[in-house]
Amino acid sequence: MDYYFRIDHMETKNDRFLVRSGNDIYIAVPTNEKESDIQQLYYMAMYMRTQGDETIATLLPTKTGRFVGKLQGMQVSVWKMEKRIQTNDQAQQLALFHQRGRTYPYDVSTRNRFGQWGELWGQRIDQLEQFWQLQLRSSEKSEIDEQFIETFPYYVGLVENAIQYVVDTQLDEVPMRSDLPTICHEQFAPGAWEMGKIPTDWVFDHASRDVSEWIRNQWLMKQSDETIVRFLRTYEQVQPLSRFSWRMVYARLLFPLHYFQAIENYYGTEGDIRQGYEQQLRQVFEESDIYERKLRHFHDMTTVSIPRLDWL
Repeated sequence: MDYYFRIDHMETKNDRFLVRSGNDIYIAVPTNEKESDIQQLYYMAMYMRTQGDETIATLLPTKTGRFVGKLQGMQVSVWKMEKRIQTNDQAQQLALFHQRGRTYPYDVSTRNRFGQWGELWGQRIDQLEQFWQLQLRSSEKSEIDEQFIETFPYYVGLVENAIQYVVDTQLDEVPMRSDLPTICHEQFAPGAWEMGKIPTDWVFDHASRDVSEWIRNQWLMKQSDETIVRFLRTYEQVQPLSRFSWRMVYARLLFPLHYFQAIENYYGTEGDIRQGYEQQLRQVFEESDIYERKLRHFHDMTTVSIPRLDWL
């Protein structure tokens, strides 16, 4: 093993491993990233801790001082859990997190997503369209295949609307200081900090990314509008959302990330694992009208007026 700690207990938690060693807890995250990419996350973590967030996990180097090592045959980065998160107020914590991250002074390369949404979404729909064309020409189609073929054009339309909404926002609105890039999460959700604030979850982007993904999760989990409004108002007590931010939140909700993930999970696996994802995909198909209704009524939650889509 490349690390000095002993393993008293080790268990799997989602896509990572929780390791207990005496009184210490470590999170080992499997990675294919380069040493320099993990080093960037180390700098980001250290910066956030110096800004006053002691709940950020710290990177544990290997015996030879490297940022990536081997643990039970796996290539991982290992993060030591520090001070536990004391408050349950995730909205306030997230707003403070974004405020701190917005002052990060160094370049972020591989994990920078700022200003790239339209391009990334376009690439994703192009890739899926190629697969859709294959399914269209296939002679053997299951019920799920037929549903995918039938629904895909609708989701193409949603993506095109999301991309155009971003373009219009960038043309129409003057960004405020709060619209500068900050440290965000790849996909923020209520359970994102369950094991602490782990830097491998981070990207550099507009703060609306985290706000919108939290809302998407709540919509899919059928949480009440009151819960979401309470989260938004608490967030805004710390950091008000500009009109630019509100529009970016809406643009990201228009992009059907949950649909893409359900399709990719289902077709990217086989056997029992695929069966598990089949139910997830069927639910996306069956509840598309519910999600559309949520999009239609999102404007009831905003504290500023933002443009509506005619067809919704």
